[in-house]
Amino acid sequence: AKNIDPNTNQPSLKDGVPILLRAASADTADELGYFPDLYTFIPVSDFAISKYPVTNLYYERFLKSGQFTQKDLWCNFPKYDENSQPIQGDWGEEGWNWLQKGLQDKDNNIQDGVLLPRFWRNPRFGLNRRAVPVVGISWYEANAYCNWLMQNWDNLEEGRQGLKKPAAIRLPTEKQWVLAAGGDEDQNRYPWDTKGATDKIEEVIRRANIVDSGINRTSPVWMYPLGASANGVMELAGNVFEWQANYSNEKKLYLGLRGGSWSSNGGNARVSFRLDLIRPIIRGVIDIGFRVVVSSLPSE
Repeated sequence: AKNIDPNTNQPSLKDGVPILLRAASADTADELGYFPDLYTFIPVSDFAISKYPVTNLYYERFLKSGQFTQKDLWCNFPKYDENSQPIQGDWGEEGWNWLQKGLQDKDNNIQDGVLLPRFWRNPRFGLNRRAVPVVGISWYEANAYCNWLMQNWDNLEEGRQGLKKPAAIRLPTEKQWVLAAGGDEDQNRYPWDTKGATDKIEEVIRRANIVDSGINRTSPVWMYPLGASANGVMELAGNVFEWQANYSNEKKLYLGLRGGSWSSNGGNARVSFRLDLIRPIIRGVIDIGFRVVVSSLPSE
């Protein structure tokens, strides 16, 4: 059973700090402008992956860049099969065509010709909480952000940290995501656990924002240092599911999603768990975000 703080009647950490107090403190730090190393990439095998999911603060740069509706950012996304292997051809203009429809949809939030994330003005998930993962965006929007980052690499914080100029920037494949989480997904373990499954829920909620935590919203991406993978990648469990570059099955209708979320249980935060029935057009989900991979090889 999880620990219950007698004063708040809420789950608490093993050291006695109530989780909701910790979350509120993290939100205060966010309001005060505490944004540590959000630009950082972690080398893993032959690629580097962003240390954190992309936050509202960083996604806002894309929205304000003046390049949001630049056609080439929305075209020719690479294709990967259910085994994370490249597929001949690419996504062509599907992303661009989707954007044109989205900009004409009166139910969407449009500002100065820019399509805002679905929950951008929501006080629990939107821009007023700058260090939480951006949510309410489609797979196409996540890919367009990757292309924008590639075009502007040298002028952004990401490009000034000493990494070699990437040949490609995109979403991770599930194979890469699992490697970043320590590999060996068949062990049914969590990203921080290199020895096997962690079954005690009180240990999981010390390391990940899941439904059992009672936070009931996204949390700042740096809030769970104990949840880091062995190589220092954060937030691979809980907070938000993450869009993957590859199809999730041989029918090639849905994209992979990994990581669990604030609204799902601890089992969904295991490395082995995947969501596989989400289409790329979906953007009305409040617990899906993404992170980015940089590679020295265009198709890897």
